Amino acid sequence: MENSCFFIVIVTLSLLLKCTTLCSGRNFFNSSTDQDALLAFKATISRDSYAILANNWSTNSASVCYWIGVSCGIKHQRVTALNLSGFHLRGTVAPHLGSLTFLRSLDISFNNFTGILPDELSNLRRLKEINVGFNSFTGEVPFWFGTLPELQHIHLNNNTFTGKIPPSLFNTTSKLQTLNLQYNQFTAGSMPYGGIPTQLGNLTSLKYLWLGANKLTGGIPKQLGNLTSLNSIYLGVNNLTGGIPKQFGNLTSLNSLSLHNNKLTNLI
Repeated sequence: MENSCFFIVIVTLSLLLKCTTLCSGRNFFNSSTDQDALLAFKATISRDSYAILANNWSTNSASVCYWIGVSCGIKHQRVTALNLSGFHLRGTVAPHLGSLTFLRSLDISFNNFTGILPDELSNLRRLKEINVGFNSFTGEVPFWFGTLPELQHIHLNNNTFTGKIPPSLFNTTSKLQTLNLQYNQFTAGSMPYGGIPTQLGNLTSLKYLWLGANKLTGGIPKQLGNLTSLNSIYLGVNNLTGGIPKQFGNLTSLNSLSLHNNKLTNLI
């Protein structure tokens, strides 16, 4: 009987040890993945004016969670936020950032990033906010923004994005509250209302719509009247024509409406 009990204890301890080893290995791999992604991002930085990353992002640190600009979740110690706003960085965005699968907030605004936003960022399924404003990004707005189920705030302002605003951005299940595309170079699309997609009317959670200072033409879609949560609309400094849709009377939460420097008529 004693031998049987001893055997059971040994087997139980063996299983616990195996589980602990596997779990530790898995956590190590996840942390290592985040570190590799951030180091790959660092490698694409061509200028670090204040040597912030050069002096702080190092494998000598116990964890990436202690790196400047990096925040981690308490439970899994995975990177949940990356805030490098105003670090005076120059370079491109490494596709490896798409490996930060626990990331909820990405803010690299007020730097000098160039190039495009890589498709690998579509892997960030937990992302709630992305801010790449005040950089020098080019190309079109990625279609995959519309595939991120948790995305609530998009700031692409003050860059050189071109082309059309992709209708894929406006799926009916969107939780989007902020769409900030002002001060870019968007142009008219192949839709009845020029450069402003009618699908914007699907974004019923939207509170801030800023499309000013682009090259948008055509009229203002009446579908914008569906966005009863809107607090602020900025469509100024474009080439919009026509008048204000009567459906704007439905926007009872609206506090700010800017339409200056267009070719609008019948404003009253």
